[in-house]
Amino acid sequence: MESSLLRSRLTPRCGEIMAAVLLIQPPLDVLSYFMQHYGSTAITTSLRMAMLVAVTLLGFAISRHRKAYIACFAVIGAFWLLHALNCLRLGYKDPMGDIAEYFKLIQFPLWTLAFITLLQNREGLDMRAAGFLAANLLTVLLVILISYAVGMPAYTYAIPSRDVQVGVLGWFAIPNSQSAIVSILVLGALLWAYCQERLWLFCVVCLPGFGLLYLTGTRLAYYSAIIMALGLIVLTLISGGRGRLCCIPLIVIIALFIGFKDISIMEYRQSLSQDSFDLYQEPTDEIMGDDKDYQYSGGDVPPEILDKITRVYEDVYSRQSFAQKPLLGDLLDRFGTDRVMKSYNYTTKASVLYDVRVKKLKVTSLLWEEGDFLTRLLGFEASSVHLNGTNYDPENDFPALLFYCGYLGCGLYVCFAGYFLAAAAWHCIKNIRQLPDVLTVPLGAWSMIMVLGLGAAQFSGQVLRKPSVTVYISLAAAQLYLLIHTSTKLHARFERRRGLTIKQRPVK
Repeated sequence: MESSLLRSRLTPRCGEIMAAVLLIQPPLDVLSYFMQHYGSTAITTSLRMAMLVAVTLLGFAISRHRKAYIACFAVIGAFWLLHALNCLRLGYKDPMGDIAEYFKLIQFPLWTLAFITLLQNREGLDMRAAGFLAANLLTVLLVILISYAVGMPAYTYAIPSRDVQVGVLGWFAIPNSQSAIVSILVLGALLWAYCQERLWLFCVVCLPGFGLLYLTGTRLAYYSAIIMALGLIVLTLISGGRGRLCCIPLIVIIALFIGFKDISIMEYRQSLSQDSFDLYQEPTDEIMGDDKDYQYSGGDVPPEILDKITRVYEDVYSRQSFAQKPLLGDLLDRFGTDRVMKSYNYTTKASVLYDVRVKKLKVTSLLWEEGDFLTRLLGFEASSVHLNGTNYDPENDFPALLFYCGYLGCGLYVCFAGYFLAAAAWHCIKNIRQLPDVLTVPLGAWSMIMVLGLGAAQFSGQVLRKPSVTVYISLAAAQLYLLIHTSTKLHARFERRRGLTIKQRPVK
């Protein structure tokens, strides 16, 4: 009785709650940016944690499927207990830091469950969600304009030593995360504009949306723009109807991105990286001499070549970089020259040895080799990646997920995330004869948001462990769940709004 009364009081507020959760994300990101300048983001972290706990408990209170919440809580708690016990066995160095890292990873399943409950309890909320993403994109654009108006913009790439400030970022702290966020928001805004059935509105959204992706300057933002444009073209052609006219601006966008690639900020940033590589490749080639093109193909390295490679690692890369940061010196001290050279496959390419992202992955792989079976099964403590005061936390999220949670935790996470995409794919396959009726633009767009998010996590990083990005991926997963499990009703409603008719499957 009390549960029904609570549900009846809270259910009408589901729309307001979801709107508040989503619309507050850009302001929280801006607050985090300024708090980072003061050396702490504890306030925004606490706010996000409190918001997640409150919304999750709310979802549990109004849900008619509480067993799903209980099962999720049980899995999260049981895995953490096993992981913590293993860390105690090895000697816990920083339990609080480890808990903080784990909290980042569990936000995706908790937000997903909460969003599913909110969507199920408020009819029409699924159609409004894309509008919230469009509103967030507008907020991001306004923040960028204000940052330039007051003369305090942040740049995607700022290299003071070389007087370089390129890429439009605004007051957002992490370029990789913001690139993923902007990609998701642009796609959500395009979905919202498409559902309004006004070609001029769709074109209006395309201009600032794709323009921002081009000016952001990261490879993630640039290639995400092309991928989402191609994906939307395919979806609109499959769905048919008047929506096919939206292909025209999308084709123009793709042509512009390809045509202006050579003068893009992304290409300029790549040329700067090549200049840095050349500074280290020249002394390397002097040491290697005639063997500068040597490539390891397995087996033993010839002694005379091995000696040259060793000199490259110990003489060229044991020093600090021009930014006064360690190159490979701390790895050589911790793991030894032989192990480090082997982990890099004895390469002498500056594009690899100078790459900080690659270096972080090598640190985790070398530590992984030292772990026993239980540690590989349950994951390493977060502080394990600290070497000589430097944090080598991997930027790529899936390698980080495997390192911190082991085979078991990573497997659970991948199965949970993969379920939604696999279910969407199977939903289309089993209804292949009615594919235009099944693979609607909303289903395809939310699937693309998940794919873009997970792809960014693997190839770019700073996604799955950033709540500012995770909340959007969770929304996409929840939307997919709702579309798949109530597909006929939702698809029919969407198509009726577009003035089309579809064949309804008989109710059994």
